Amino acid sequence: MVDETNLPAETRRNVLKYIGAAAGLGGLASVTNVDPFARRGSALGLGQQTFEKEERRIESFDGTELDTTYYEPTAEGPHPAILMTHGWGGSKKDLTTLPDGESEYSEDVPLAEMYASRGYVVLAYTSRGFGQGENQGQGSGGQVNSTSELERRDASALIDYLANQDAVMTEGENDPVIGMDGTSYGGGIQLRTASADDRLNAIVPRATWNNLAQSLAPNGVIKRGWIQALEFGAQSGNIAESNTETTNGILERGYMTQADRQYYRQRSPVTYDAIEDTPALLVPELTDQLFPINEGVRNFRKLQTDGSQATLVLGQDGTHVLGQPDSYPPGSDTSAQFVDQLALQWHEAHLKGDGDPDVSTLHYYDRAADEFAAADQFPPHPERSTSRTISEAVELSGADGNVASVDIDIEESTEILGLPTVQFEATPTGEGRSHLFVALQRVRDGEAVTIKDRVTPLAVTEGGEIELELFGVHGHLEAGDTLRVAMSAREDELTSAEVIDLFGGSIYRPSDDNAGIEISADTTVQLSVPASSELPDAGTGNSEMDGEDMDGEDGTDSADGSDGTTDSDGSDTQSGDDGGDSSDGSGPGFGIPAALGGAGGLGYLLSQRLSGTGPDSVDTEADD
Repeated sequence: MVDETNLPAETRRNVLKYIGAAAGLGGLASVTNVDPFARRGSALGLGQQTFEKEERRIESFDGTELDTTYYEPTAEGPHPAILMTHGWGGSKKDLTTLPDGESEYSEDVPLAEMYASRGYVVLAYTSRGFGQGENQGQGSGGQVNSTSELERRDASALIDYLANQDAVMTEGENDPVIGMDGTSYGGGIQLRTASADDRLNAIVPRATWNNLAQSLAPNGVIKRGWIQALEFGAQSGNIAESNTETTNGILERGYMTQADRQYYRQRSPVTYDAIEDTPALLVPELTDQLFPINEGVRNFRKLQTDGSQATLVLGQDGTHVLGQPDSYPPGSDTSAQFVDQLALQWHEAHLKGDGDPDVSTLHYYDRAADEFAAADQFPPHPERSTSRTISEAVELSGADGNVASVDIDIEESTEILGLPTVQFEATPTGEGRSHLFVALQRVRDGEAVTIKDRVTPLAVTEGGEIELELFGVHGHLEAGDTLRVAMSAREDELTSAEVIDLFGGSIYRPSDDNAGIEISADTTVQLSVPASSELPDAGTGNSEMDGEDMDGEDGTDSADGSDGTTDSDGSDTQSGDDGGDSSDGSGPGFGIPAALGGAGGLGYLLSQRLSGTGPDSVDTEADD
């Protein structure tokens, strides 16, 4: 648990430098004289229409007052409506204002204004219990219950409200023509609302989750750094005791119990009713460390199964990335403009047009070309498999963080995009918790780069065969490159990012020092990954490396966010993260949170790559 009041002033300043991205943390920033780090608005700018806006306090279903800003075009109506809310720890200000001071993104406009200036009535609101920080106004009443049924009913009450506004187009009594847009927590509220309220004509959930238990503790290994960061960010809200007790218990134990896991699953689309007829533009991000693209892919597949029109957009805007707050990840400008344009196109088709947005099933950011590619399915390439043998036995040490790897020599230009899997046998050793970390790396000219900086964890609780889904990746490999599967008992040997000490010093809880993982001699490691070309046939890999020249992250397999257990329905066998790119091999890592849809409080920059601490030979600027 993070106690901000006991921190030295310098520590508080450093922390707020990283997590002050949300308007919701403005009060904390004022304590330390640190301005919140800039957040982005919409890259599309204003449209041609003028509008008026008004601050309104609206009673929800139970009398709780919600703090809102109402936008109405001055042109003759009626108009379709857009409802939106912010990310964790934020407020409506993340959607209605831009940060004070100069910014390289000074031409951005608030997302709410982007829509209002294009002929939409917009209602941006502070979610229940949030907005209690300094400089946020009165905020909304009630307590934060983390996308519970209360938050869903708030959204439905606001849909009722919009249905009764003369300026809003309707399809019948109490049935407005309406869409939703928002990021992270704001995306989670969209999916919960759509599962219970069929009045929504379209939704655009960005950078959000399918199973919050799996997101916070993939495959039984808690994201300690993120959980502590989210707890810190929650200081801008009136958080329900059940949430606080759950979070504190996880941090004290170092793992999730089944009760914890159930708490988060109840707040996740994996348990929601079918979303049968609500077109959804789903936008997971390739650089998202909290909600990897695996989460978005599962939402995409759920909606397809439920019968809703769904398009998957793999962006790279910079939401939920731990790194130094100096810049957005490479490609964020291209991504922000494309995603906002597609979101507008989606709403134009479903709220104003014939329901055909004229988009592909899949769009994904290709960093090598700095543009978006399109495909008619995900993944766009067939799954290719190959295997390698580790010839000598190796024990991965929780104390030393040594690395074992197998290498695949690439013979022709190959694009990989999707959710890889690895299979091999391993056995936990010693006492305490044994955590395996796996990364896919590209080795070129002797330098290893973890693709998208994805590292996938797995709590190894018993010996036997592991079948692990890795966090989703995208990358280009050239003839002469090596595709490496790297494995360690510590994540810090596979990634260049360092989480600040306040949040535990790492994204994940590491293996205990006296624990480890044994991989026997002649163990076969099989890799399967969607790829444009066949992978070379089986060969022999390296049994052990010292890890000094390695950088990276990649996935695992295990079912859930609990203590290494699996659901019978298999719904938690997802994991995922899709890494990030830094600006260069020696400079800062990833940048600030994208505020599209109010990334707000969840898009924190909570870690830094300290100069001189990363592997010297690591080039963190992959073309992926």
